[in-house]
Amino acid sequence: MSSNLLNSVIRFFYFLLISVCGIFLQSCSGTTGENSDPTSYFLSDKYSIQDKIKTMLQDENLDAFGYSEGEKQWLRDFYAERKHSPLWINDSALTKKGIELQTSIEHSLWFGIPENRLKKATFKEYIFVRDEILLTAAAAFMVRDLDSGFMNLQEKKYEPRSFASQKQMNKILRKNLPLDSIFLQCGPLDSNYRFFATHLYNYCKSTPLDKRSFKIKPFKEDSVQSFSNTKVALVSKGYLSKKESDSLKTVDALKVFQAHNGLKTDGKIGKYTAIALNESTYDKVLRAALNLEKLRVKMKDPEKFIRINLPEYRLRYFAKDSLKSVHNIVIGKTENQTPELNSKIRNIVVFPYWKVPYSISSKEILPELKRNSGYLEKHNYKLYRNNTEIDGHQVNWKRIKENTFPYTVIQQPGPSNSLGIIKFEFFNDFSVYVHDTPSKGLFGVDVRSYSHGCMRCQNPVDLGKMILNYDSLGRKRNDLNADSLDSLILLKKNYVIRLKDQVPIFIEYSTVTADVDHIIFWLDIYKRDEEYLKFLRN
Repeated sequence: MSSNLLNSVIRFFYFLLISVCGIFLQSCSGTTGENSDPTSYFLSDKYSIQDKIKTMLQDENLDAFGYSEGEKQWLRDFYAERKHSPLWINDSALTKKGIELQTSIEHSLWFGIPENRLKKATFKEYIFVRDEILLTAAAAFMVRDLDSGFMNLQEKKYEPRSFASQKQMNKILRKNLPLDSIFLQCGPLDSNYRFFATHLYNYCKSTPLDKRSFKIKPFKEDSVQSFSNTKVALVSKGYLSKKESDSLKTVDALKVFQAHNGLKTDGKIGKYTAIALNESTYDKVLRAALNLEKLRVKMKDPEKFIRINLPEYRLRYFAKDSLKSVHNIVIGKTENQTPELNSKIRNIVVFPYWKVPYSISSKEILPELKRNSGYLEKHNYKLYRNNTEIDGHQVNWKRIKENTFPYTVIQQPGPSNSLGIIKFEFFNDFSVYVHDTPSKGLFGVDVRSYSHGCMRCQNPVDLGKMILNYDSLGRKRNDLNADSLDSLILLKKNYVIRLKDQVPIFIEYSTVTADVDHIIFWLDIYKRDEEYLKFLRN
């Protein structure tokens, strides 16, 4: 055979081989001529829904969703276990269950998950296989966030997104319940969390989440405009019908709104009611999501402890897994904010001394002394310099300056002492503690932000007795009990009671809480939620 003929034969078989391989690869793809048009393939009736799901799980398709390698593998494993059968679609549409899940995902904020946290499933040229994958992924993101939390609260940023475990997803999918009910069952088993999650969901379901904020002024500043704008706000927030013109109905609606915002239900448009009305319902619900997240990642409670919620102005003492005592408190002014901290109460001090902080003695007591050197005696103060008592009448107060105040001021024990007749000591870097006060009137005010940073407690002797009743270490109880505290108070002398078992105290800042009946939006008195809301909104 000549070389030219041999070359022709080789070329013929080469082209024949290429053609056969092309036909073989095309038939193996299962798409025939439609392979060049993915949309036609996914819409075609020629291929099973299982094959379409398997194809959608290929890298080139999942890459368009922005999933990580780990997430892509999770999805492949999840559907391989199901033999690529769908959860949310049939051959041509989303099923009733699929529409239900899409609605739940769109309303993720109802469950305390910000809307911008999830990758939403959206229709695209009716490629429902695509929505099948997106819905499964969104559900897995949401379940994981509900169970483990979505935020680094200390660094004020989102945690990286991740899927729930396949075991958890399969467990959830086996439940024969509406999806909203399934999502509400996720998260901690703590009763406070359960009440909160349920009430938030019901509130969102029944209340329009208006994003409109207002600029309502207190009634005394502009009575006509204030009342008129309040009606508009109450309509916008779903508390009043737009057709309602009766002023009494407006006042009744305002009282309900005040109850939901932790304010005195007097039907008056005061300073704090105006502030609450001005905030949009959407921002209130974002605050609820933030505070539900705090419960989601909270450490397990010890056997006994004190929890103080600053925006609620309330102290609670728990022992043996039950609430034993509740007390109203007064907290720091906005310029003297009470800090958040964890510590342990070690001492109960009867008839305490008060070492006046330098900022108070130099800025508040010094001006009084310049006007009247007898101010010290009147308020039972003593003056010290280098541990030596000084006669205040011998000091030329007019020459003393605020930034060079050289003295230590200590108020002696007694009923008029600013700490009252009892205080609770715990180590902290802010020199704050819980104590009694001779000024009892402020406990009846709804917004109680008046102190220099310490927490004034209503009925603190009752709290002291309760703590002593449960103070034991093993089988050894404190020698002093509730009756002992009464006896020490009758002596009217300074006495330090050392606790055998120090009581953990948690001073927290939660602007939204829930009780058995409903959710309550407290004022963000220190504006500490604002940094979180900036990225929760976006």
